[in-house]
Amino acid sequence: MRILYDHQVFSLQNTGGASRYYYELIRSLVSNHEINVEVWLGVNQTVFPFRQLPRTHVVSCGKFLGRGHQRYLANEILGNVVAAFAGQMDVYHSTLYRSMPLVRARGKVATHHDCAHERFPELFRNAREIVRAKRRLYAEADGIICISKSSQADLLRFYDVDARKTRVIYHGLHRLHPSAPAMIELQARAKKPFLLFVGARGGYKNFENLLRAFRATSLHKSMQLLALGGGVATDKEKSLTQELGLADCVRILPQVSDALLAQAYAAATLLVYPSCCEGFGYPPLEAMAAGCPTLVCNTSCLPEICGDAPFYFEPDDQSSLQRMLIEAVTNEPARKLARERGTRVAARYNWEKCAAETLALYRECQ
Repeated sequence: MRILYDHQVFSLQNTGGASRYYYELIRSLVSNHEINVEVWLGVNQTVFPFRQLPRTHVVSCGKFLGRGHQRYLANEILGNVVAAFAGQMDVYHSTLYRSMPLVRARGKVATHHDCAHERFPELFRNAREIVRAKRRLYAEADGIICISKSSQADLLRFYDVDARKTRVIYHGLHRLHPSAPAMIELQARAKKPFLLFVGARGGYKNFENLLRAFRATSLHKSMQLLALGGGVATDKEKSLTQELGLADCVRILPQVSDALLAQAYAAATLLVYPSCCEGFGYPPLEAMAAGCPTLVCNTSCLPEICGDAPFYFEPDDQSSLQRMLIEAVTNEPARKLARERGTRVAARYNWEKCAAETLALYRECQ
């Protein structure tokens, strides 16, 4: 079987959850000797080593453009030129919201992650454009992978899609590994016990509400709040941190290595994941796998994915967040149970299962 993955997500990011999804999926698929994969990266700076994978042909032409719109347009032109000479694929799996028009394939598959653009259009300058692109892609697709039942329900709510061509296929979980240099770096950043926040912070990710809860509970007097990834602090975040008197106990690291992230999960008192809209949600599972208790919002896919392992607070209820934040930090018997359950829940997710179910859908769509 000849499977194509296009440039889209790799044009817009060099790392991140979506890129990891496609890398881990391909890495597991090519363990099957009947599978041959083409990855049309074009101009890219991805951190994922696609060239090291067997039976994987990578079309790549340098690193001279940074991630973003210009790189996307250059790769769209390059990809369609390559498509004109590449012959027919068995399956074309689009990696984002569009499909390249010159690709020839017996079957077309898309992955639906979440409906953030549909639920919170005011947070995205191009929400309408993306919704239109998704509508076209889902109409053309022979199969649509939904990464949770919650994601599937949102897809069917916002789009006129035949439910029979959708499949719920959960992600696997990539185990992160700490290192001695990462431990030294973390010790330099975190001088006290700390709460951990991971990923993007804007809008529905609710980082600002976490800052307010951190201050209201007085946990800031004895702990730090460490935010990893998600880019540099915004002016609004800086202003709010100063206003709340948290400048000395909040640390934002815009980019981090997997090793530092693993070290942080292992050392944190608690991962707090207050996002109110997720399609799957990697950070809570990564934390659970590392033995870190988690506090998450009781909404979207999170109860489905995380099961009975986390502490939960209710969405749109700041008092619930504050109350459960104290509970999750101070109730040691409950924290022990959360660690035990978390290890069990995290073990359910593996890339081999994800790849096997995805391959079964590919075969249906040819």
